[in-house]
Amino acid sequence: MVAEYGWAEWLSMIASFVLVIGLLVATLFALKKINPGISGSGRMRILEVKNLGARQKLLLVSVNGEQILIGLTPQGMSRLGGWQPDEQSEIEEQLQSAPAEEKINSFKQLFKQTVKRQKD
Repeated sequence: MVAEYGWAEWLSMIASFVLVIGLLVATLFALKKINPGISGSGRMRILEVKNLGARQKLLLVSVNGEQILIGLTPQGMSRLGGWQPDEQSEIEEQLQSAPAEEKINSFKQLFKQTVKRQKD
């Protein structure tokens, strides 16, 4: 025997399905926002995570008072730069004091200086 469903039953099943999918999406979104991997104690801390794409991230990590910028891809990790917290405030002041059209150039210059310091 084949069970016959009326409009009310079909509508109820579709609504239940949409509710379950909506709860799944909300849970995944909440887990991504909460990001339980960020820690706040010990000598090594992840200060900030910036998602650049599906599998690329920038990590700002603090290790023994030094801040390190790390690029994370599926192929590996790369140290992009490092500085002491007092150097960071100098960089922020320089970026904020520059006019809007010069901010792009000054960021490029600051980034080149940071990379050059790391090579030395």
